[in-house]
This record gives sequence, structure tokens and C-alpha cells, in this order.
Amino acid sequence: MLAVLQRYLTDIYRTDPGLSVTDFLITDPALAAVLGSGRMVPDTEESVLLCQDGHGLAVSVYLDEEVLARLESADPLRELRPEHLDDLCKVLEGISHFNYICWRAQQDKPVKLLELEMQAEVDKFVATWLLALQQGDHELARRLHGWLFDRVRFNPRLDREQAERYRAANDYAARFCHGLVERLRQDGDKGLAELRRFYRLSQNEKISHIRAQAYGRG
Repeated sequence: MLAVLQRYLTDIYRTDPGLSVTDFLITDPALAAVLGSGRMVPDTEESVLLCQDGHGLAVSVYLDEEVLARLESADPLRELRPEHLDDLCKVLEGISHFNYICWRAQQDKPVKLLELEMQAEVDKFVATWLLALQQGDHELARRLHGWLFDRVRFNPRLDREQAERYRAANDYAARFCHGLVERLRQDGDKGLAELRRFYRLSQNEKISHIRAQAYGRG
């Protein structure tokens, strides 16, 4: 499931992180806590753990074993249902972080935390929206934006800085995806081209693009 979902995202963006997320997966929360050196959010079911020194960048992807088992059993790639969304989005978020970090590292470019979270929010929406359409579930696709962005709940154990970052990422991604859906419906090729360009922008460029898009509608 993880390998298929990773390929699904890389095919959308036409990127290659050069590494398989399955080779960096851990499901033991105790090990994740140790590797996270106390920085991992408590009671989380998904986290990407990073450590950088003079020798390079070390990365691990923690995903809750029960989340993975439920997703494997549900097989949302065959039939995506609303009750699958929470588990699917947790897994997509971990894969999104991994892909983006590795891809940017290949280019020797830094990644800011807000940028990482913003891209993950976009990735979760785009992947599930396209999947719903491919399965012919237009009602799910229509309601997806509200489910993912308006009904979002943040981990109450986030500190103030983390909570502000997650809220900002959710807001920026919601605005971008709202306009993107309209453009994908009008011209799918142009919409996908914009989505792929957006992926390759820096954090400041992403935010500028979203704000310009909003002004353009006015």
C-alpha cells in the first residue's frame, strides 16, 4: 500500500525522490520517540523524524501500525469511502513529507516547516480528490474540501508555535485547492501544470502564488 501511494503522488507531480518510503518506515512508537529525541508530538499516529549533521540527513517515517492495517484492509485505492479518509490522509501526509524532503535534498535546497506542512495538505486533498473522481464518486469529491479543510481538528497537545503553523498550512492549502479545483475542471492539463509548478516553488513563492490567485478572483 505504501509503495503504491508513494508512486501515486510522484506520478501526479512527475518527481522522483530516489528512495522508497517503505525502507524508512518504523511502526514502533517507543523507537519513534527515541529517534524523535523528545520533539515528536505526543499521541501522534504519523511523524517524519529528521536528524541532520555534518555527515548528512537521516530520516525515518513513523506510521501507526493499526492505521496501516486498517488502510490495507479497506483498500481505498479500489473503493474510497468517507470513513477511510482519516487513515488515508495520515498515511499520505507521512509519504508527502518523505517525498518532499528527499526530493528537495537531491537539489540541495532547504525545506521550511510551514512549506512542508502546506505541501502535505495540498497533497492529501489532490490525491484523494483525483482518486474519488477516478472511482466515479463525484459526491465524495464535491464534499472533500469541506471535510479536509473546514472540519479539521488539531492535536490538542501541539505547542503554540506548532498549532499556529498547522493552522496557517491548512488555511493556505484550502485557498489554493479551492481555486485549483475550478481550474482543473475548466482545463485539466493546465490545472495539473499549475499544480506541478506549485510543487517546485519555495515557501515564499507558494504563499505569493496563493495570494495572487485570491486577488485575481477579485
